[in-house]
Amino acid sequence: MRYVLYTELRGDWYQNNSVLPGLARRCVKDQTSHCFIGFPQQWIPIFEYLGLIWKNSIVPAVYCPFFSDLKEQDVLRIVQNARQENRLRTLVESTSHLDPVLSDFLYIVDNTLEYENLVALRKKESLIPGQGRTITLNGWQSYGRASIRLLEEAMLAVSTPFVQALALPCALKRPYNKSPTHRKIYNRLREQGYEIKRYHRLVITAIGILPEELWERPEVLAYDAGVPDIYRILRLGRAFFKKTRYNLVIDCLQFEPYSDVLRILHREGCIERLDRIKTGRKRHFYIRS
Repeated sequence: MRYVLYTELRGDWYQNNSVLPGLARRCVKDQTSHCFIGFPQQWIPIFEYLGLIWKNSIVPAVYCPFFSDLKEQDVLRIVQNARQENRLRTLVESTSHLDPVLSDFLYIVDNTLEYENLVALRKKESLIPGQGRTITLNGWQSYGRASIRLLEEAMLAVSTPFVQALALPCALKRPYNKSPTHRKIYNRLREQGYEIKRYHRLVITAIGILPEELWERPEVLAYDAGVPDIYRILRLGRAFFKKTRYNLVIDCLQFEPYSDVLRILHREGCIERLDRIKTGRKRHFYIRS
């Protein structure tokens, strides 16, 4: 086993994350390859989440909320409680907000882990139907979760014979085919002469572009979103709609930024024809001058 000593890391290597993410990926594959010694205590949750070996943490040199006020055994107790409640990833994301080096490290590791490592991390999230909303998407770090990255792959793997689609809003009731909100939208569409069975149903929401084939996946049943990443949805939309090539998409959305995404995709040629119907009150977000 090799030792990675915090005191011996070059400052620019540490700040730029030019070394640690690669070592972390290596350790995820072989958890006995390296031991991280003497790191500030805010690293403990992410070391524990990734299953890395560490010891002799130190109090942060620059004040870090919570972690500067706790002892190592206190941090470990919090980590253990979060693990037992299936919220360790949530603790990691919350911790990353306190330290820009950690935020960058988490982003790099999340987006460079190999498929088998993502599958292993997804199992740690314990996505059990009926367990409640165990995935909280409250920051851009949330979208790097193993379960979300694997869901994105599943989205882009869906193949459909439909040539027309309904873009539907998220709903509190899951799975979406039991949603009163969707039922009201379907009734309004029928009143205007649309036959629902002719359309591929897509929910466009913070977690991604969700074809009806994915509505009962554990991730979809278990997520709740506080902070949407609109640019991520745009990029997913480009990949998804370029592949499906619907000749018509009906915008039934209730969140204006997602309707903006559809209009952009239409202008870019990813959607051949885009129609919009009124489905009730919409949520608007504007930049005020």
